Amino acid sequence: MFCKKLISPLFPSISEIEARLQALIQKHKDELTAELEGDGVNYSRNLDPWLSIYSYVNAEYRDSDGRYVLPEEARERNARIWLWSDDKPSMPANKQAASTKDPGSHNYRFYRPKHPVTGKECPCPKQGWAFPRQPDPDAPGRPNFEALDLDHRIVYGPTEKKSPRIKKFLREVEQNVPKTVIHDYTAGEKELANIFGETNVFPNPKPTTLAARLTCQVTRPGEWVMDFFAGSGTTAHSLLALEQPRRFLLSEMGAYFDAVTKPRIARLMFSPHWKDGEPGALHRRRHIVKVQRFEQYEDVVNNLETAWDDATMPPGVPLRYLFRPEENRVRQSLNLAQPFSNVLRAGKQGEDCAVDLLETWALLQGYWVRSRKVLWQDGKRYAALETECGCLVLLRDITLEEDDSAAVNAIAQSYANADGSPRIQRLELNHWADLRRIALPCTLLMPTDFDRGADWS
Repeated sequence: MFCKKLISPLFPSISEIEARLQALIQKHKDELTAELEGDGVNYSRNLDPWLSIYSYVNAEYRDSDGRYVLPEEARERNARIWLWSDDKPSMPANKQAASTKDPGSHNYRFYRPKHPVTGKECPCPKQGWAFPRQPDPDAPGRPNFEALDLDHRIVYGPTEKKSPRIKKFLREVEQNVPKTVIHDYTAGEKELANIFGETNVFPNPKPTTLAARLTCQVTRPGEWVMDFFAGSGTTAHSLLALEQPRRFLLSEMGAYFDAVTKPRIARLMFSPHWKDGEPGALHRRRHIVKVQRFEQYEDVVNNLETAWDDATMPPGVPLRYLFRPEENRVRQSLNLAQPFSNVLRAGKQGEDCAVDLLETWALLQGYWVRSRKVLWQDGKRYAALETECGCLVLLRDITLEEDDSAAVNAIAQSYANADGSPRIQRLELNHWADLRRIALPCTLLMPTDFDRGADWS
């Protein structure tokens, strides 16, 4: 993160780079201190998200292959700045093999390297070196002191009295080690209030800094993050704010999804910055979020018609649909002849909602969708869904023995690759078609095809 800020077309000296780095760190501390004090919290190193990189205060030039470059050759070799800290390269404290103390073994770890200036021997770490002095013929890929020293990865003290240390480069550290306890005093309530312009929109919302820290530790840019208890949408908020965003899938059953979660995401897609309910600069990236509602258990119950009426119902049965469930019937079956007018009683109020048969069918079949659109052919509306496996699903209002085979064939032929080759190998149509006149293999959908796994009894 520092390299981008420090790289200069003038290739500054190492001392100038390190001075700018110290100034950048101090600026961050001052800004963080002011932010924490605004929330009534005193600055502490444990609250500082930059804590783990504060030790990387040294700099040097290296080329694109990671080889050391002298500062005076940096411009000629188009070198980049690498930040590093030094670390004690001693072996673990647990019991080691006897060969580590055998001077005649390739695995000897208590050697004393010579100081490059004084020429005198330096002390080795108290527990011995983490790697042998020379390449081990039995393990040619194992790091060794001579190779690291040749690559300028060994740090010597001013004299031979200090044990040499090894360089750790910031760019070679993929991610920070997650902590068991994370201190985060960012106000999630304040973030939500700025988006909606009012307080108490959602109880105890999590801060986006916490969600971002956790997701960045375990995912890479472009990967999926799934939150099955989305709440107010903090996870989505944190991912939309990242410079290298991830994709997200949220699941939520609470009624606040329509009141808080979805509006929050929609507003953040419009602008990443909000203050008192007013947007700041517009988002420089485009986002697409797909919202799907799945049939719930309560929706199934609302669409059941019990075989018992009030006159014949035994007294004391609070839930009628649980009495003789094998005699219950779904209140309304699908009408595939009119695929765009099917409804389902959904939600706590049992209101009629339109059923998306095209989306439902794609989910039932497990299709990867390539495209979905509405087409008009010969004055008739067609809802078309193209899959990645070369299947085209077409839904249209159709009456028995109405022949629209010419329109179906024309639509299928319109799906072609750049070289003119056809993309569609088979068709799936609703209700009825004259299969003799359809040019491609074709399957007709039946209402029972949508009942997979829906046997109430």
